[in-house]
Amino acid sequence: MTGSDDSPSLYQERASTPRGRLGLAAASAAAKIARLLHAAKTASGMTSKEIATGLDVTEGRVSQVLSGDGNLHIATIARFVRAMGYELQVTAVPIEPGRPALDLLGRRSRRKGSGRDEKTYEVFLQTFLTHEGPVRVPMMVAADEVLRPAPHGAPDQVARVRVSPRGHIRRLPASSRSDGWRTGAVEVTRTAEARNE
Repeated sequence: MTGSDDSPSLYQERASTPRGRLGLAAASAAAKIARLLHAAKTASGMTSKEIATGLDVTEGRVSQVLSGDGNLHIATIARFVRAMGYELQVTAVPIEPGRPALDLLGRRSRRKGSGRDEKTYEVFLQTFLTHEGPVRVPMMVAADEVLRPAPHGAPDQVARVRVSPRGHIRRLPASSRSDGWRTGAVEVTRTAEARNE
């Protein structure tokens, strides 16, 4: 065996540092998204022109996205997948033993919490300019933080919520705010406990 046979591979070199592992995770996700888009196109039987028509974009843009156009917005990926007849679902799995799985449903524990660990957030709709035009995005900001206006206008406050340590969201009544906020623009999940109050 020669000394060069014992040298680490490029992957091993990258995986040996925290920054390298982050880069590998991003590259892996990008490759999975590219495979997902190609699989959706193949399964749908649609042409690039049909996809472009459904998305109201150019055929060139479809080709650009399907050929791995670098950093795509999640909203863009979701639109492309939806145009081909599928729904994008996102999940994350633990990479270390003993790390709990993510609870996306906000299930409550059987014991009653004291409420002291709950955090209050403001819910805003903010307009962002994307390559596909302006998009209104809901954002949650800690109540004690300041949300600065983006270049495309100030955010609109639509709700105030309280979130438990387990991710349970409870909408606070509008009367708790002196200036009030518009309701109905963003759907906030309420649990049975919140509805019974």
